[in-house]
Amino acid sequence: MPAHVTVLYPFVAPQAIDAGVLAQLSEAVTAVPAFGAEWRATGWFGTDVLWLAPEPERTFRELTKRVWSAFPECPPYEGEHDDVVPHLTIARGVPIDDLRAAEREVLAKLPIRMDVGSVHVMVGTDAPNSWHAIAEQSLG
Repeated sequence: MPAHVTVLYPFVAPQAIDAGVLAQLSEAVTAVPAFGAEWRATGWFGTDVLWLAPEPERTFRELTKRVWSAFPECPPYEGEHDDVVPHLTIARGVPIDDLRAAEREVLAKLPIRMDVGSVHVMVGTDAPNSWHAIAEQSLG
């Protein structure tokens, strides 16, 4: 999976993604204008997941809220978390010393700036390198 910030996972089953689903998604995301984002800090989920924190966080949260509202049958992370924290995963599930080394390396390269103008619909499985984009929807 390429570097990304998850807007909504799980999403509609791949075989059910059709023109109607994409139109619904488009309506949800075009309500959010394109924006600039910056990555200035790392964060941790326990000692297992190292991630980058996006700014402005609120715009990523708004995207999640709007897409979830359009697809209420798809709660983020199946409702597993009370707060869905926007993040870009750097590494997970590797020894803590490797995570700390990765954090030092990444911190030396911050800040990273980017323009966010669209969302991608990704599909895949647990198989290595199976994730790929099947659609792209522009922000408003």
